[in-house]
Amino acid sequence: MENNGKTPTSLQLVLQKLGGKSSIMRDTLDRLQERGIKSSKSTLYQAIAGRTHRQELVEVFLELAEEEFERRRQVEERARQLIDKD
Repeated sequence: MENNGKTPTSLQLVLQKLGGKSSIMRDTLDRLQERGIKSSKSTLYQAIAGRTHRQELVEVFLELAEEEFERRRQVEERARQLIDKD
């Protein structure tokens, strides 16, 4: 995800780190809808690129990204524990 040839925003880097197969965008839109906030995938991408300043979109995106990174950390830890078991 490029930012028109510019350096990617911090949020774009988070999205890249989550990977292309991540469901973060769909999950973000779902959570926004649950909270009664209407948005589109395009608007969400614009917020991540820094072209719109809808803080509620950014907050929910970061909330879900943090949850995903924590889930991945826990999976890695559980796998390490299983490997270390005798």
